[in-house]
Amino acid sequence: RNVSLSFNKDEKAVITGVNGSGKSTLARLALGLLKPQRGRVLLDGKPVSKYSLAEVGAKIGYLGQYPARMLFTLNPYDEIAWGLRLRRMSPDEIHALCCEYLNLFGLWHIKDRNNFTLSEGQQQLVALSAVLALKPSMLLLDEPTKSIDALRKRKLVGLLNRLSGQGAGLIVISHDRELAAALGGREIRMLKGEVVKDEP
Repeated sequence: RNVSLSFNKDEKAVITGVNGSGKSTLARLALGLLKPQRGRVLLDGKPVSKYSLAEVGAKIGYLGQYPARMLFTLNPYDEIAWGLRLRRMSPDEIHALCCEYLNLFGLWHIKDRNNFTLSEGQQQLVALSAVLALKPSMLLLDEPTKSIDALRKRKLVGLLNRLSGQGAGLIVISHDRELAAALGGREIRMLKGEVVKDEP
């Protein structure tokens, strides 16, 4: 398909469309997880294929649409701590951030539970917390409110709007029209692999 899009580092955008419209494929192309059949995907002016996955991950915090595939450790606390340890943060800093996100999303009481015994909504929040705790300069979130309740959804919207206001780039993929309205910003609508709307 002929798709041409560009995003600024501090931009807030929501990509909407029905299931199967190409939203998640677009995300995987942007991250270099898929190769385009033609055309180029650039990250900071350089082909994304020239970066390692670790280098892309250092620039973009990514939440995929299947949370169980994003979990690498045994429990919620260690999941959030894992990426922070790779950043060589101090134990006190790691503990503070783990506590912050576990408490924000009401996960403290399950912090030691096996990740793979959690509900899909809990797995979603754990994976999301692990991404957010790293405080990346750009977030790419694929269906971040899937399977989570209304209260946690409101907390997430507030947090994302706050991060955007502090200069973080934010690209959210969702078919949730309510979420798109709450986040505001640029709206991109896809249909059958094509961009049919792109409005600030």
